[in-house]
Amino acid sequence: MCIHKIPYVLACTVFIIYSQLNVVSTFSTADQIIGNGYPVETYAVETKDHYMVGLERIPYSKNGNKTIGKPIILLHGLYGTSMFYTLSNKSLSFILSDAGFDVWLLNFRLAGISKYMKNPKTNVVTPLRNISWDFSFDELGIYDTTAAIDYILNKTGYSTLHMGGYSFGATICLIALAERPEYNNKIDKLVLITPTTRMKYYDRRLIMLKIFPFLFHRTLRGRQYVPKMKHPDDQWFGNQCKNNKYMKLFCIYAMDVLQGNYLSIDYSTIDILKTYPQPTSVKVMTHYYQLILADHFRKYDYGKKGNIKHYQSITPPSYDLSQVTAPTYIYHSKYDVIAPPKDIKWLIQRLPNVKNVTMVKKFSHMGFATSPYLRPINILIAKHLLENK
Repeated sequence: MCIHKIPYVLACTVFIIYSQLNVVSTFSTADQIIGNGYPVETYAVETKDHYMVGLERIPYSKNGNKTIGKPIILLHGLYGTSMFYTLSNKSLSFILSDAGFDVWLLNFRLAGISKYMKNPKTNVVTPLRNISWDFSFDELGIYDTTAAIDYILNKTGYSTLHMGGYSFGATICLIALAERPEYNNKIDKLVLITPTTRMKYYDRRLIMLKIFPFLFHRTLRGRQYVPKMKHPDDQWFGNQCKNNKYMKLFCIYAMDVLQGNYLSIDYSTIDILKTYPQPTSVKVMTHYYQLILADHFRKYDYGKKGNIKHYQSITPPSYDLSQVTAPTYIYHSKYDVIAPPKDIKWLIQRLPNVKNVTMVKKFSHMGFATSPYLRPINILIAKHLLENK
C-alpha cells in the first residue's frame, strides 16, 4: 500500500531519531486508571526464576457497588506495558470492569512497573542494567504468566480465571498453556486478540529481514536488551509526543505508518508513545525474528549445537498447540498486516477448543488499542466472557 508522500523508511528513521531523546516519563498505567476514575492496586510477584513482575488491579467498577467479580488477567504486546489496556475510556480493562470483572494487568519482566521491583530479601530496587536479560518467549509464558495466575487465584480465592492477550501477549498466553498444559484447568476462557504465532504472511515490507538477515544480527550484536539506551531504566519518548505540538503531529503520522494501514485512530491514545517502546531482551527480539524467517511457531533457535543441548534435536521443536485446551475466543482484523487473516486461519486450525472467531473489518493491528470504534468490540469481548460455555 502506498504510504502517502513520506516514505515508510523515512518515517521510521525520524521516529527513531526522536526516540533517542531519553526523556524520562512518569506516566503510568496507574495514572490512566485513576484518571478515568477507577480504583487501582499494585502487586509484586516473584517468579520461579526470581524475577519480580508487577500487576495492576482494577478490583471493581467506578459505577458499581464495589462488588469484586471473577478475575481476568490481561497480557500486553511486545515493547509495551499494561497501558495498552487503559489508553481511553473505551479500553478493554474499563469495559471489563464495568461488566463486573476483577481486572488484573500483567507487566512482563523488566517492562512497566516490573522495572522498579524491589528485591524481597534486600528491599532494594535493582538497576535493570545489573539484571540478566537472558530470556525469550518461554520464560515470559512459563514463569511470568503462570506465577501471575497462581498469585491472582490465591489472592482472590477463585479456582479459575479468564486470561486474555493482545498480539505478543496472546502469543505468550499460548506458550504458557502449551508448555504448562495443567494451567488450562485454571483458565475459564482464553481471549486472543490479533495473536501472532506463525508469521508466514507477515507484512511484506519486512521482507528485507529475510533477504538481508545480517542487518538484523549486526544491529543487535553485543547487546543484552533493546532499544539501545544509556541504560534501560530510561524512556525514549517521554513527553515529546504529548507536549510538543510539532512532534505530536509526527507521532500521529508515525502511528499510522507503523500500523501498516491508514485506518481511523483515536488520537487521544497517542499517550501510549510516552512509554513506548519498553526495553526487552535481544533474545526476545531474535526469537521474534526467527519466527518471521521460519514460517513455524516454534521455540528459540540456538543453532545446531545449542539445539541439541537444549532440545536433543538439530532444529527447535514447534509449540504443541493441541495442548491449549481452554475455551478460546479469537478477535482479529481483515486489514492486519502483522497478524494477517491467513496466519490467523492457520492458528485456528490447530487449536482444539475454539468457541468463537470475530473478524473486525476496519481495524489495523494497533486498532484494538487506538481505534475510535473500539468500544463495540470490547463490549462484545465482555459479552462472550459473561456467556455460559
